[in-house]
Amino acid sequence: MPAKLSTICYVHTCTDRLTQEFTVKEITCIVRLSNDDPTKIMYLKVKAFVPLNETSNHYIESFGPGDVIFLKGKFVGSENFYIVTATSIKVINFEFDDMPVLGINSVIVGITNQTVKNIENDLILEFYVEEKVGDREPPSFWVEARHNINNKYLSNKTNAINQNSRSTTAILIGTITYEISTGKHVIILEDISLITSNRNDSSAQSITPPWLSQSSIPGYARANRQPRGAAPKTPKKGRNTLSNMDPTFVPQTLSTALETNPIPNMSTQQTPQTPQTPQTSQTSQNPGDEGSQN
Repeated sequence: MPAKLSTICYVHTCTDRLTQEFTVKEITCIVRLSNDDPTKIMYLKVKAFVPLNETSNHYIESFGPGDVIFLKGKFVGSENFYIVTATSIKVINFEFDDMPVLGINSVIVGITNQTVKNIENDLILEFYVEEKVGDREPPSFWVEARHNINNKYLSNKTNAINQNSRSTTAILIGTITYEISTGKHVIILEDISLITSNRNDSSAQSITPPWLSQSSIPGYARANRQPRGAAPKTPKKGRNTLSNMDPTFVPQTLSTALETNPIPNMSTQQTPQTPQTPQTSQTSQNPGDEGSQN
């Protein structure tokens, strides 16, 4: 199940390309993460598919660089930006300076074989997230789920994880960010729904989580698949395209944010790395290991 995302963001750049059935819009968006510090931003690499058949139903409104949009989509994690396939785009009447700081709200399905850890008054679990968006995007990533220890509603749920079973699948709801300093995707939990996998202890078979077997992780040994080709079509008369358009203006706070956070190279294909095994128990850790790495 692809992770789902919703946020309000600023359209920094946008280009078009035509296929047989769609206008494919490739967009660089900026999400504000702080009201007090305009340099705290997150980049999104967004793809939107608009049917050429004008009678087809879709939820992508006409937009361009400099617009602020409410975005819904499906996403996977990446190095320092997110790759998003848009399912809905609506233009809203805001400027960059007026954008509300909502963060990147997400619904994620993840698997963990850990029990919760208390670190500086936060309860923390690491989840393995497997994505199904496309062959060119990373097929999986790790996310660290956090919540304050004083949240009794969430504490009751997270403290119960893996106490009586070996692995747990959970639906995570919250705001996700990427921490450059730690290299982690972090979701601040608002809610969590557990889907616990209970097994008969008398069974001689052992349970192998997906991160312990590369062959069980779809995408890591995936054969290259040739994308379907399409001859470019000439835009219909009167159709507006967004190719090579630039923002009509750059607000001062946006300029500061861009100078502090240069746009990452989103065209370079990242080779997915095999996730490392999280620390599960003392018996699964070699002497001298200092912990799991996300």
